[in-house]
Amino acid sequence: MKFILFTLSLSLFCACSPFHQLAKKTEIGTEDGYVSAKNAKVNFKSLTYGDFKFARSNKEYKKLTTDSIKMDNILFYATTVNPEYKYYVLLDPIDTNFNLKKYEQKNKTKDGHQFVLLISKNAPFGDAKFLNTNFVLD
Repeated sequence: MKFILFTLSLSLFCACSPFHQLAKKTEIGTEDGYVSAKNAKVNFKSLTYGDFKFARSNKEYKKLTTDSIKMDNILFYATTVNPEYKYYVLLDPIDTNFNLKKYEQKNKTKDGHQFVLLISKNAPFGDAKFLNTNFVLD
């Protein structure tokens, strides 16, 4: 009986994460002198500059910011300090009412999955353009 209660408690705890269950499959690496974020399970790839720090779980997110998460199904979160801005990549978000005063939004769909890129409005124009250009579905 204790095992059943423990298992139910654990599953409820895991189900409440704002990070998508495939977030942990997102690999951070390098490609052509840039940082790459790839998730082969959903054929997603993104390139960004090298000064970003990434989160693919609540634990990693809390190490990077004290902001509360107001999104769901996050594939990964990235933040940089010079210049200071952040972005999210979401996979099949349930709530699509994003704060468009704070973020630029780009949507893509492939194989029945919806991908959403949210970039802070305070991101430099060139950086936002680079992120948008390198937001790729294989």
